Amino acid sequence: MEFSEIVKHQLTTTGLRKLTKFIRKEFPAKGQPHSQQMKKYEALKKLSDNDLSSGIARMVRIESSFDHSKFAAIFVLIIGSLLGAVKFMLIDNPQPLGGEVYFTFTMFAASLLLIAVVLDKRDMTTASYFKELLEQAKADKGNEKENEKDNPISQVRPNNRIEVKISKLLPLWKKKNFYIKEAQNLEEILLNWPDKELAKYVSDYFGYWSTKNKKVELKRIRDLDLDTIILSIARMKDLEEYSDNSKIVPGFTSLLTFFVTHFVVYVAYQDKDNGDPTFMSVNVGILFSALAFAIASWFMSDGRTQRARAAHYRSLLEQVKSEMEKAS
Repeated sequence: MEFSEIVKHQLTTTGLRKLTKFIRKEFPAKGQPHSQQMKKYEALKKLSDNDLSSGIARMVRIESSFDHSKFAAIFVLIIGSLLGAVKFMLIDNPQPLGGEVYFTFTMFAASLLLIAVVLDKRDMTTASYFKELLEQAKADKGNEKENEKDNPISQVRPNNRIEVKISKLLPLWKKKNFYIKEAQNLEEILLNWPDKELAKYVSDYFGYWSTKNKKVELKRIRDLDLDTIILSIARMKDLEEYSDNSKIVPGFTSLLTFFVTHFVVYVAYQDKDNGDPTFMSVNVGILFSALAFAIASWFMSDGRTQRARAAHYRSLLEQVKSEMEKAS
């Protein structure tokens, strides 16, 4: 069975989770060989306009299904009410091992929510990426139909070797905590490099403080063929969506609030006299909150930076794509 028929079957018959798993397998976020990606993209263009439109609509539906940002506070409120009932039974009316059972139950509920958020965000990002790919395939297919003459396939001109210096977080005690990664051409970076290394390339070669010749790098983009540019635009959209933390901030804030509250209650339970919040328990809660906030801020700042770099580079790719379409 041809790959286009397999995609059509998956888009029309499989469930949401199974479909996103198939997409991640065939179009992995870490990239794959250029020739293999080109072959799969050409297969997508073999789908009919109705199949492409139906697939795009289904991706939008999956995005909506897994976007819980508007309901996160309600979920946390429900869990908080449930934990309040458990607290009343086990702590307000002391039972043997009540505090330990309550803390274990709280940890289980918080972990369950975090796992659900991570899994659903991954599926939402996958759907957003594939929707962009289908839209590009449909647009590219329409442009080919409008052309009276077949356009010759663009030949990829060789690029000079590209070197990127990439820093590492661990181990902290090393002075030279970085490594140099090389690529033979730009296609290798855009289609095969992991997100972090791709974002670092954009920063090093197009950032405000970059000493690289940006006009030379722009020419590298113009030397790419149209299919590579389309796949790269979809990759940038995927990176933007993956790094967008705005949809999980409300849920994370609510989850952190109720978790810290119940953590303080657990620490206070060690006071066998009355179980009321103590100076120790409140300070532990404040320190835990500050640590959690600092870690979350670092991750969000890193995500915001990657998102900005992806948006910057996507705008260049879209501009070059527009130039190529006008010239054809």
